[in-house]
Amino acid sequence: MEMDPDLVVPNPDLSVNEGAVKPLGAVGEGTSWGTDIVRAVARERGIDLNKPWKALPAAHRKVILFGTGDERVRIQLKGSWGQGAFKMRYEGAINSMMRRMRETHSEEMRQYYQKFLSSRPCSACGGRRIRAEALGVKIAGKNIAEVTALSVADAYPFFDGLDLKGAEAKIATELLKEIRARLRFLLDVGLSYLTLARPAPSLSGGEGQRIRLASQIGSELTGVIYVLDEPSIGLHQRDNKKLLAALQHLRDIGNTVVVVEHDREAMEEADWIIDFGPGAGRHGGEVVAAGTPAEVMRSKGSLTGRYL
Repeated sequence: MEMDPDLVVPNPDLSVNEGAVKPLGAVGEGTSWGTDIVRAVARERGIDLNKPWKALPAAHRKVILFGTGDERVRIQLKGSWGQGAFKMRYEGAINSMMRRMRETHSEEMRQYYQKFLSSRPCSACGGRRIRAEALGVKIAGKNIAEVTALSVADAYPFFDGLDLKGAEAKIATELLKEIRARLRFLLDVGLSYLTLARPAPSLSGGEGQRIRLASQIGSELTGVIYVLDEPSIGLHQRDNKKLLAALQHLRDIGNTVVVVEHDREAMEEADWIIDFGPGAGRHGGEVVAAGTPAEVMRSKGSLTGRYL
């Protein structure tokens, strides 16, 4: 969440003196220390406070909203108390509100400042959520933000083609092995279109399960029970076969895989089927049949058996 300039300046047809910058109020009529400072900064930087906000140069709008940074500006003030001059860093309307929101102990004031917040890409990192120092580190010409912006289809050849030398190769050997295995699995189960930076909440249930499976395929754990709820949903038939092969691999290395599934091919490949019924919901709940696919097919009371 960041201060949104569009909320701070809701009416760009107004000038600063007329109240374009909502938290500052009508600067032209103000008599507070804050409005005195804004007028003094404007005189120092040649900013026309009577010009409509949308007509101001971008550099002038930036000073009003975000201040002068580390640069000190000379402030000349004159009032009933007298006059004087000094130098100061002007923090700007938005930076001032962010600071006040952090420091205030008043819930009422905090709620006031939060009215100007919105979810938007960070102005410092451009929405990449990574510090500049980390973005400065590159492998094969790409930083971490550029790599995570790749789709699975593009990421696999990138990592598969990395040719690291010396200490880099020694450090990355096991890591690259697991990354390649996970990406290979994601390709195999029809998720080549996903980008590595895709937000988890935007994934479908089936996509989420297959991604979690990818981490298990890469780690090669054994003695684990996996419980999956219809992981084949949305899969092309070709990719369904690859998913089933991956599940069989998990079984073969010493794991138990329990799958809730209605897909015929998945049931036919199962080692053991437990058919609940005879109907759905409150009409079911009983074990109608249990056994190998062949045994369930021979069960006269199993609708699933007749379907198979």
